Amino acid sequence: MTEDREKDVVDKLLKAGVGLFAMTEEKVRKFVDDLVEKGEISGTRSKSLADEIAKKFEKGRQEWTGKFSQEMKKILSSLDLPSRSEVELIKQDLREIKRELKRLRKEDDSKD
Repeated sequence: MTEDREKDVVDKLLKAGVGLFAMTEEKVRKFVDDLVEKGEISGTRSKSLADEIAKKFEKGRQEWTGKFSQEMKKILSSLDLPSRSEVELIKQDLREIKRELKRLRKEDDSKD
């Protein structure tokens, strides 16, 4: 799996997780709104309750994202894939090799 493809997979998984939190938060806000409509809580209490729940969801999302990121790093590390910096070093070496090859070809052409 290429590094770009891996990054895409990780991004999609993170977005899916965040989407689940957002969907759940939306459902909780709807539930709170329903409680207001039924007169079980006041409109002013609903805002504070919804805000409190939103804060808890945000905290949970941040914790989940951090844990997920750590696990993904472990998984990618176990695959023994080169890091971005290692790939950049390889690219740099390759450019130097190409320059040297080009120089040697010019040298060889000038001898003919």
